[in-house]
Amino acid sequence: MAIDAFAGTTPVFLPEQFFVGRLEGWAVVESLVGGLLKRATITAHGELDADTDTVVLTETYTFDDGHSDTLRWTIHKLGDGQYTGHENRLEGEATGEQAGCAFHWKYTRDTPQSDGKSFKLNFDDWFYGIDDRACIVRGSAGRAGIPFATAHVTYRKL
Repeated sequence: MAIDAFAGTTPVFLPEQFFVGRLEGWAVVESLVGGLLKRATITAHGELDADTDTVVLTETYTFDDGHSDTLRWTIHKLGDGQYTGHENRLEGEATGEQAGCAFHWKYTRDTPQSDGKSFKLNFDDWFYGIDDRACIVRGSAGRAGIPFATAHVTYRKL
């Protein structure tokens, strides 16, 4: 799927607007064959530094097996629909592109698991703006470029 396919669609999804303030969310993670792997609730809060077009977003996933994972993102708008991001468990940096109602976000992260181990996973997330208070995300996670799980996430601004 190409980001350009979303040019002109509305509502326009801009991370530097949507991720500012308090958010809540819910997620389900499925195996590629459709079996439910885990569920999570999400709490998040973002602040914008308008001078640098940078959002600092902290989001905590609390999974149904009791473990949690907190991500502390710094998302910087480069201009012309291009973004970069940093987070303390990333390998390299995240890259993003935005057009119309869509935002495409890719990164590799050392991701903690419920057994105390962690795995480097490649994430490929597509955010779709629904209205000014909601978005839906379809993401995939895998290793070595091979996806093995799909996540469906909904965020709502509070």
